[in-house]
Amino acid sequence: MRVGFIGECMSELREAENGLLSQGFAGDTYNSAVYMKRTFPQHDVYYISAVGNDALSDEMVMHAVNEKINPRFIGRHAEKHLGLYRIYTDDTGERSFVYWRSDSAAKSMMQTLDSNDIAAMTAFDMVLFSGISLAIINEDDLPKYFALLTRLKSAGVKLVFDINHRPSLWKSKDDAKRLYAKAYELADIILPGIEDFNFLYGIDTIDETLKFLSDYTFDEVIIKNGSDAVTVINQHGDISQVPLTPVENVVDTTSAGDAFNGVYLGARLEDASQKEAVEKASKSAGFVIQHKGAIVDATAYSLFSKNLT
Repeated sequence: MRVGFIGECMSELREAENGLLSQGFAGDTYNSAVYMKRTFPQHDVYYISAVGNDALSDEMVMHAVNEKINPRFIGRHAEKHLGLYRIYTDDTGERSFVYWRSDSAAKSMMQTLDSNDIAAMTAFDMVLFSGISLAIINEDDLPKYFALLTRLKSAGVKLVFDINHRPSLWKSKDDAKRLYAKAYELADIILPGIEDFNFLYGIDTIDETLKFLSDYTFDEVIIKNGSDAVTVINQHGDISQVPLTPVENVVDTTSAGDAFNGVYLGARLEDASQKEAVEKASKSAGFVIQHKGAIVDATAYSLFSKNLT
């Protein structure tokens, strides 16, 4: 299967030993791409974004290549650079971020894609996009962005939307809700979290979330609710819950949802049932949050994933 992930990969700074900082690369949809490829290497995974022509951008592209992610659709912007963020984690592993991304190359990614790129993307089986990618795209480029998604959907590409709401990236809550409504209309699969729906719509229960989403048509809905059971709805409207095993040694929750998304979608592309896919995805997320940073050591994850699939 050919899977595309749209978004922004940034340089990540996190605390290391002796007051030093460790530098890596990460971003919500990029993390999902990495964990899908690591867990299901048989899938052809592509990242869709833009970087600069600077050395740090070169390193990011090489990071993708080393993760066996195809950089065919990572454009280059002559005047922009890679974004940067710093992770802070508290004693319970909960994270907060400081960003330097206001003029990153990824905001202009639509300007780096030509008609040949867009035509080639119609051969994808699936594309994941998120609320973060909607938030960062230059406002003037949003019509092109939605035109791309519409063309992909018309070509039969399955579109997946993860809200992953970041209030600091939006001018207002209304701006976010307006674009999210367009995303709901296009998405075949949606991966909402109760926390996001509570902040945006004042919704804090599964029943209220299901009622809200009933105005739209999805093939699959996967509702995440922290450490509580995941609620899944199939294309026939059947609802079920998949309980999660609590993780005691939580170190860093930065990429929990990203890992879940990548592994869940990878498993579904391998014809796993929704229940099986949630179980694998939650185990992956549980492993990831026991390590520092968004993308855990490749060797450690490889040893873990051998027992996952």
